[in-house]
Amino acid sequence: MAQLTKRDSLYRLLRYFARLAPASVTGFVRRLVPSTTYDRYLREQSNPFADEPNSWDCLGSRYTLGIIKDHFHYHRHYIRACREMGFSYRVLDVGTSDWIEGFQDSDCDAFLVWPSTGLSVWKDMFDDRLRVLQKEMDQIVYPRLEETWLYDSKFRQHYWMKANDVPHPRTWVFYDRQKALAFAEKTALPIVFKTNNGASASGVFILRSRSKLVGMVRGAFTRGITPRRHNPRDRQWHCVLLQEYLSDVTEWRLVRIGDSYFGHTKGRSGNFHSGSGVVGWNVPERRHLEFLRSVTDKGTFTSMDVDAFEVADGRLLVNELQTVFGSGFSVHQLEVHGKPGRFTYREDLDEWLFEEGDFARNACANARVDYLVNVVLPEARGE
Repeated sequence: MAQLTKRDSLYRLLRYFARLAPASVTGFVRRLVPSTTYDRYLREQSNPFADEPNSWDCLGSRYTLGIIKDHFHYHRHYIRACREMGFSYRVLDVGTSDWIEGFQDSDCDAFLVWPSTGLSVWKDMFDDRLRVLQKEMDQIVYPRLEETWLYDSKFRQHYWMKANDVPHPRTWVFYDRQKALAFAEKTALPIVFKTNNGASASGVFILRSRSKLVGMVRGAFTRGITPRRHNPRDRQWHCVLLQEYLSDVTEWRLVRIGDSYFGHTKGRSGNFHSGSGVVGWNVPERRHLEFLRSVTDKGTFTSMDVDAFEVADGRLLVNELQTVFGSGFSVHQLEVHGKPGRFTYREDLDEWLFEEGDFARNACANARVDYLVNVVLPEARGE
């Protein structure tokens, strides 16, 4: 990596000043200067396998798994999981011009994916190429296309939930400027404005004044809207998503990986639960677990986080669906009396049983690998 020395030196300097500067200053600079390359550099630095070979072989491995490279290096969780569990792997780049040949020649039994976001063009590229990989090349991709297609797209999640009668906050999507403005002039306030993409509440704006709402709607149909901390050139234009504002809600992170179920409450920082970094270890009740099972069964999802609002009358409403999640702040996804573990459902007993253990290792990558090699692949091969 000698050719990157100048770049590394520049980015180390930027990182140093970013640590010293107030958040308001760094936020202002990020709005002016495209920072995608710098962000990718920072994530690469957090990947301990970045400079290692893209192939790793383990003696006695039942399968060779393809690990699809993520621009922000979250695929490192799959690398660590494969090494801990003893599965050979190949790291593959779906973003190259000869990606089809590379995947065909890899001789992998299945492919693990952590879809790249951050730029809408990356989202489009992953959606397009994963569809070809799964549907046209007849390869096993996990999580499946049906799950990754919803990832980081609030529009798609809304359409899917409405079509499948999944309870969620009232939502309105507009592609017509006049209809959007007419709605903005009369709807009750406050209201939530959301961009289509954007993690950790970066694209969520709670609007309490009519002028601010109308101004943002107009802006969406003229200059476009960019989530906070995103590349200023990657704008959402000519469409608007508005959602009812719900006060005094508790937000749950409810997770299903295969037949393992997890859950905990999400703490709040300011107006938002998402991205707060605050974890509450409230134990999900039967109704929470059955809500999670109902939602995921409708989509036959086996790798899904269902972020759900619990409102004052006890109803549960889906806020977002995320097929990959939780790489940042929480090691576990469930604790009961301070002990990490999971719930499983025993249909013969009609009971939810807690099992103590470290089932959410490496941002749940181990759990995904386990379900892939012990359920998905054997079923696909008729074993």
